[in-house]
Amino acid sequence: MILLNRAYGGYATNTIVQLPKDTEDALIAQGLAVTSAGPVTQGAVSTSYQTGRVTVAIGAASVVVTNASCNISSQAFAVVAQAAADGTLLRVERVVCAAGSFTIHGTANATAATVINWMLFP
Repeated sequence: MILLNRAYGGYATNTIVQLPKDTEDALIAQGLAVTSAGPVTQGAVSTSYQTGRVTVAIGAASVVVTNASCNISSQAFAVVAQAAADGTLLRVERVVCAAGSFTIHGTANATAATVINWMLFP
């Protein structure tokens, strides 16, 4: 995981993200990011990537991923991606695509930050 010093791939400055290893290495080499122990920044994200990782914030049951490639006919898949999952948000219940974004809904409000891996098929 890396902490972005500048906006990249639709992610905002000062956001902790997990990208493909070669991309992370290149950003670090260029001085655009530094290595981070994480966790991935909580809450909604904007990205141009087709795969990624988001974190549902404590007290929330869903998270929005903004992506210009997404439309109402797109398909998006998501899974909880941590060994010790939150005690209430145990799994992804549904993913709803819309024009320019999709929303990942969990089973309940999270009592701890919950990491979700996702993939978009525009």
